Amino acid sequence: MGKEFSPFIPEYLKKNRIEKFIPEWIQGSESLASSLSKSVFFEDRPLLLKGGNCIIPFKGIFPFDIKIQDGKIHSIGENLSDKEAFVLELKGKLIAPGIIDPHVHLGIFKDFDVEIVTETKSALLNGVTTLGLYIGGEEPYLKRLDDIIGKIEKGAFCDIFLHLVIFNQKQMEEIPIYYSRYGIKSFKAYMCGIPGLIPEVEDDFLIQLMETVAGLGNDAVLNIHAENYRLVNMATKKLKLAKPLSYSLEEWERSHPGFAEAEAIQRASFLSMQSGARIYFVHLSCKESVDVAKELRRRHKNLYFETTSPYLTLDIRQDTDPLYKMVPPVRKKEDQDVLWNGLAENIIDSIGSDHTPMSTDEKKTGLSLWEITPGYPAVGTHLPSLLDGAWKHEFPITTLIEKMSASPAKIFGLYSQKGTLLPGTDADLVIIDPILEKVVTPRIAASRSDYCLHQGKKLRGWPVAVVKSGKILTPESFEQVKTFLKGRYLRRS
Repeated sequence: MGKEFSPFIPEYLKKNRIEKFIPEWIQGSESLASSLSKSVFFEDRPLLLKGGNCIIPFKGIFPFDIKIQDGKIHSIGENLSDKEAFVLELKGKLIAPGIIDPHVHLGIFKDFDVEIVTETKSALLNGVTTLGLYIGGEEPYLKRLDDIIGKIEKGAFCDIFLHLVIFNQKQMEEIPIYYSRYGIKSFKAYMCGIPGLIPEVEDDFLIQLMETVAGLGNDAVLNIHAENYRLVNMATKKLKLAKPLSYSLEEWERSHPGFAEAEAIQRASFLSMQSGARIYFVHLSCKESVDVAKELRRRHKNLYFETTSPYLTLDIRQDTDPLYKMVPPVRKKEDQDVLWNGLAENIIDSIGSDHTPMSTDEKKTGLSLWEITPGYPAVGTHLPSLLDGAWKHEFPITTLIEKMSASPAKIFGLYSQKGTLLPGTDADLVIIDPILEKVVTPRIAASRSDYCLHQGKKLRGWPVAVVKSGKILTPESFEQVKTFLKGRYLRRS
């Protein structure tokens, strides 16, 4: 399905709209594992999900059944039946489009061949069916893309689309080839790098890159890590001199001040107005950035803003473990509240995880704060942490799911193949028990990392089963069915 695909919106979507966070008639928690484990559910026959409540982005929640056949949603509506189908009774649980995490990094601290398996498993078991994967490195990508795509097709459990980080002139010159040959339509620039890992680019390079991306057409987008690196470097030098042995995340937060992030957003937005490029600002983390974004949206229609699940759910005054060191930093509860409001007011368009798997040894936590490696595993706790956060902020689950599925699908050219529940779309779904409570552990997060965010906390709202390309699984059934699960490289046409 290309961008011309526009499924018919059935008349019944206009009925029974429900605005509450959780409908009153949703029943309590009940495991699906027992009913699945007793059945051979990978037979070549339809799957019929009955008794669920479907979250259809931009429409509402509806008590509909879903019939799935040949990897697609065949039909959706009331009282569906099929004598040949495997029937699963959901007893009021929520059915949402498979979550799209548009912000994931793999292959930085461990071989890509390893992490394309371990981290897509982590994603899939926790409700994420599609990943936007950043690929970096200063060599021309034409030498590597066939190999990368081959590894995705061989080892991934999720579907994957690519963003290419552009560091130099040679890569910039090859962008039209990445676009036409491989269907890659999103690229990235770092206005502030990570010392020893990622270099930043200057404004003259950035505007050339914007002009190159704009020249591809309205379906291309430039993703930007926006921080003013000179301000960050100045703040970091002062703090390191004053507190060279610090181990405090609050000191780390001050080394990346919110105004440095906001200034870079404003500057890049001005440059983009000169070039006409669509710009997607990744991982907004603070109040200053939301305030700037709100003003920019009034006069600039080509801007999109992302935040991430850690910034929405972690607070450096409570979550003090150096394992949570990240760039930009986790910030305060006041920033977290403003980010939730930014989602509610449609200032922020989408939510990623910025998943960067690493072990505690790779994190180098035995060193001082300034030497600890930034990054954390986040895709395995992405959905449950946000469901829990939505409960706490009284945030509508319909809007949350839109920001995690339909919105990134639209921005990155995947809609409506992905991101919704309508006949003809990919049968990627997540079944959610919104009142289930569980304590977070690395085993549940299922990454190769030996720690996870929110470890030891009890979160409310969890995925209990996932449908990927029409195949249904639970964490308990994964080993039994993993040979049937194949991720795809998504060439955006």
